[in-house]
Formats: sequence, C-alpha cells, structure tokens
Amino acid sequence: MIINSESLYETKPLVTVKGTRDGLLFLLDEHAPIDELCAYVTDLLSGQSGKVFDGPIVAVVIDYGRRQMSPSDCGKLLSLFMARPNFAIKAWGGGTQARQSLFHRKNNSRAQTIYHGVIRAGQPMAFEGDVVIVGDVNPSAEVRATGDIYVFGRLLGIAHAGVEGDTDSIVAATEFSPMQLRIGDVVSRAPRLQDQPLHAFMEFAYLENGLLAVAQMRHFYSWNKARSRLNRVSQKGNRA
Repeated sequence: MIINSESLYETKPLVTVKGTRDGLLFLLDEHAPIDELCAYVTDLLSGQSGKVFDGPIVAVVIDYGRRQMSPSDCGKLLSLFMARPNFAIKAWGGGTQARQSLFHRKNNSRAQTIYHGVIRAGQPMAFEGDVVIVGDVNPSAEVRATGDIYVFGRLLGIAHAGVEGDTDSIVAATEFSPMQLRIGDVVSRAPRLQDQPLHAFMEFAYLENGLLAVAQMRHFYSWNKARSRLNRVSQKGNRA
C-alpha cells in the first residue's frame, strides 16, 4: 500500500492504493454512498496526503469492484482522478486486469510501496515489503523496510533493508552515499575514499557470505537472476 489512508477516517479506508509494476492501482469501496466516496477521494488526492502522489506522470488503474455505477457516478469519480495532471488513466472499471493480477499473486509475494517525496533529516520511515522512494533520503533520516529499498534520488541517511531478517534484501540508490547500511542484522558504514564519504552513482548493497558488498547497478540483473535461482532451489529442497 502506498499510503495509510486510515488517517483520514477512523473506520476502514474507502480507498486502498497499491503500487504495481505498471503504476498505481486504486481499489474503491464497493458499498459506501457515492457522495461519501467522492469526498474521501477528494481528501485523498487533494488534501494533505495528496502530496504523496506528486511527481512524474504515472499510469493509474481505478477499480470499483462490484459497485453498481451510473453514468453520473462515473463522471463524478473520474473527474477527481483526472484533475491530477500527473495521473494517466490506464483503466477504469470493475474487476480490472490489474486487480485480478494483484489478488492472484503467490502468497509469498511481498508488498510494494511507492513513496514520492523527500525524507528529511531525523525523520524515521518504516515500510512493509519493498519500497521505492522517488526523492532524496537526507543525512540522519532513516528508512526501514522488511524487503528491498530503492531510492531514485540521493541516499545520504540510514537505510535498513530486511528488518525482519531477510538477508536477500538489497539497498539501491541513484546516488549512493549512506551514513549507515544495514541488511538483516549486518551493519556497515558506507564506503569511504581518503576518509571521506564516497559518492557513488547507480549502486546497490547486498549480503555476500554474511558480509555487506556494494556493486554497480549494471551488475544487478545477473545478481538478481542468481538470487532467484538460489531461492527456487531452496524452495524445492524445503518441499522435498
């Protein structure tokens, strides 16, 4: 889930937002009155939480499930999403392909979060599963995730991937100069050159034989392929 919209309402959120491989998936409540749903969407997209969705053009799928929608209802809701200049509406309807793909994922798949914005100095942020941060992580800011951490910006603070012990997690960034790295229980300082922080670009950190290693992102494909192969072998061994 991209944001916790429960801060808007104390009851179950009327809209659930999921990050997918292609963009954002908005799952609308199937039973709430249309006016209440429209008010919720307005707060979500235009209120204080709307800053989360700022950024480059993103593909958006809106799924209203089994809700019965009149042409007027469709117009009201769609106009709220279309008002955001960076939303490119890819699909609208009930039972969209994006929704079906989401709920047919394997049970062991991880949650994915897309976070737009700068994480400021001293600010702690925690995520379930993998997180993609579109923005900078400033010095002394801390990002924790149970899965992988990807930063499309400058990683200058503290990054802790695999906080629940997943040693296959990685930390990657466009500009790679963290204060501290941690994967699982393994902690390391960032690489230094002549006792100064090393500002590297397009790199990722991973565990190799229990030690933190750093490599350029051009090696990620082959590394990730090897990781997937090892995971498949391990799963077969467990079933046997």
